[in-house]
Amino acid sequence: MYLLYSFLFSAGLILTAPYYLWRHRGQFGGRAWRERLGFLPLEGNSRAAGGIWVHAVSVGETLSAVPLVQELARVFPGRPIFMSHVTPAGRELGEKRLPNVAARFYMPLDWAWAVRRAVRAIRPAVLIIVETEIWPNLLRAVKENGGRVAVVNARISDRSFPRYLRARPFMRRILNGVDRLCAQSEVDAERLRQIGAPPERVVVTGNLKFDASASPPSPWVPQLREWLTRWERGPVWVAASTMAGEEPLVLGAWRAVHQRHPRALMILAPRHPARFDVVARLLADSGIKAVRRTSLNGRPNEMGRQIESAEVLLLDTMGELAGTFDLADVVFMGGTLVPTGGHNLIEPAVAGKATLFGPHMENFRDVASLFLGAGAALQVPNAEALAPALLRLLDHPSERRELGERARQVLEQQRGAVRRTLEQLGPWLDSPPTPSGTV
Repeated sequence: MYLLYSFLFSAGLILTAPYYLWRHRGQFGGRAWRERLGFLPLEGNSRAAGGIWVHAVSVGETLSAVPLVQELARVFPGRPIFMSHVTPAGRELGEKRLPNVAARFYMPLDWAWAVRRAVRAIRPAVLIIVETEIWPNLLRAVKENGGRVAVVNARISDRSFPRYLRARPFMRRILNGVDRLCAQSEVDAERLRQIGAPPERVVVTGNLKFDASASPPSPWVPQLREWLTRWERGPVWVAASTMAGEEPLVLGAWRAVHQRHPRALMILAPRHPARFDVVARLLADSGIKAVRRTSLNGRPNEMGRQIESAEVLLLDTMGELAGTFDLADVVFMGGTLVPTGGHNLIEPAVAGKATLFGPHMENFRDVASLFLGAGAALQVPNAEALAPALLRLLDHPSERRELGERARQVLEQQRGAVRRTLEQLGPWLDSPPTPSGTV
């Protein structure tokens, strides 16, 4: 089975390589490719056996991992923590939010020889995979070296579930190598069991993102707040994590907002860095006065002039979106007007902001249901309904405040996933780590 999988993985990699090389052009240097072949940048005591390897694919998974990694470092200070990512955006965010890990690297490609080289270098006591990314050769290598494997914050999306079911014999064999699967919800837990996970290894621990604390604001956010006040700009609408095909719909709603509130500012944050230039051209072609975040690094007076004349601030950086929520009067969560599965509502809720989203929340159905059931967010049925909903919230401050307060209450009620997850992992980590030089 592993031989067939490795052949299919290699064939798929060859077929998709041109697309990914183009998409991530200029983002991977020679060191990154060495890491993807299993040559890891380890130094000093980070080579001690018995560490904790946390794998977070991209931005969303890294955000989920933050509270767990912080607690692991506090509870098990003697164990080095390693973090791996797949995307440059996930790695950049990890560097900002979790700068003190022992080592950070790109996940090696799932060739047996590459992942075995990485596992031999780290010799982890446990590999923790955030959400649901299963690499068979990696799991096998960790188990062969005496480590444990856990999948935390696990979820099975509506789109993925039928595919996993069709591959159930394969999935059953792979999931048999996972020691613990910590699911976000009972729906996710049941889906894991249906695709072949051993039922006794599946437990519901909740969503780790509910335990996240507010992100420290970037230094430029207070400056921006000062200039917004000085130039009497507002209200502020943050359109967060927008996806391809969604920005034209958002800009349609923006025109209605701007017509009623001429001093309003929209902060537009595309989800993927590769699309920053595309969205900038769209804004220019639409005749909208926009300024890019990366151009606001000049002198304060120059920054003030840029903000005074701009209608839209394009957030073309990574790791700064959460800080902008503090400036928002209303947040629209992107990826929801187009069928891409949606994005998480928790970060604007941490800031206590009124949040609305579109009809497509398939990947976050449980979180969306929680917020809607508590009256803590609003859902619009289509793009045409976005502008009226925005205008209503912008015109009724008391309704905005109530939505934000209910969102914070939902967070408080749902906290505890980190504690419950550590209860599952703790018994594997309570004993001292293996001294360096032993396996």
